[in-house]
Amino acid sequence: MRFLSIVTGTSSDGADVSLIDLKGCGRRVKFKIINYTSFRYPEELRRELLKVSSMECVTAEEFSKVHWDLGRFLANAIVSSFNVGDYDVVVYSGYTAYHGPSLGKRDYGTLQIGEVSEIYARTLKTVVYDFRTNDVAAGGLGAPLIALSDSLIFDEGTLTVNIGGISNVTYIGRNRVIAFDVGPGNILINSLTDYFYNEPYDKDGLHASNGHVIRELILELMQDKYFSQQPPKNTGREYFGLSFVKDRILPYLGRYSRDDLIRTVTRFTAECIRDQVKRFINGPIREIVIGGGGTRNPVLMSDLRELLGDLAPRITTFKDHGIDDLAREGLGFAIIANETLHLRVGNTEATGGSPIILGKVIPGSDFLNIIESLKNDEC
Repeated sequence: MRFLSIVTGTSSDGADVSLIDLKGCGRRVKFKIINYTSFRYPEELRRELLKVSSMECVTAEEFSKVHWDLGRFLANAIVSSFNVGDYDVVVYSGYTAYHGPSLGKRDYGTLQIGEVSEIYARTLKTVVYDFRTNDVAAGGLGAPLIALSDSLIFDEGTLTVNIGGISNVTYIGRNRVIAFDVGPGNILINSLTDYFYNEPYDKDGLHASNGHVIRELILELMQDKYFSQQPPKNTGREYFGLSFVKDRILPYLGRYSRDDLIRTVTRFTAECIRDQVKRFINGPIREIVIGGGGTRNPVLMSDLRELLGDLAPRITTFKDHGIDDLAREGLGFAIIANETLHLRVGNTEATGGSPIILGKVIPGSDFLNIIESLKNDEC
């Protein structure tokens, strides 16, 4: 069965779309990534998304508008680029406008936006979406959810590192999975390039390569209370967003250049990953596999190889394992959606929630045929 998986991460620069073929489920699942593409947000939509996810006050009208604007953008993107006969199911992880658990407010819930009815109305395909809410309702943190796919794909002793807006790690141990958000990924880098240069990200690490690391600032940032918090834990733009940048990083501007600050948060991103792995992963690591948008930043990747080199005999990328680095999250959510359609649990102990099926489903015009075909899968 073919899944068209849409990911709108906390980097807020665009949507990643992966076309994935899946057979079977559970540990027997087999995958093939057929195609991957990305769709950059129009500037107005990007600004709207940043506003509603920044803890600023917005009206109900503004919130509803961006919710539907994003849904229409995603629907238009996939309809213009894929034939409806290319895929059977659409998967949408959702754009996180608010995530209470990352602020210590789990009872406030989590809120993903991007109206999926727009996608359904344009395609009449089955849509599986909004995976975090069931985990939160079951007592979990709603993240990280990609731990499930990593535990099904990789062998014991593997540590995966995903660098999106937020960085997270998954460790596959003996009969257990440890996974949590380690801290900022691209989010601080992107926030500074946007603030200083009106650029959505540091392309090819250009600004970082022109700057110098401010060791004093890194030492200060590493004292943040999040890093001493025990897993399970997660975080997001609500915490490491623009307010964090303004309060903790911009005061250094004047004594240091803009590119010095960008270079410093790039190094800080890598040092957060090392620090959290050293603190909370207590099993042997045979291989570290790195993926996500951060792999496109050569300065960040150089820092990671330097800092993680003594933690494992091998450091590879998802691409080395036949997974496009940028399609990793799309694959992860497609696997969760596949488990959902098989009526199987989609979370792991890493979220802290009780085992539960994840996601919501809008049945498409061929939904009964899909369900019938799943009966033959090996799980």
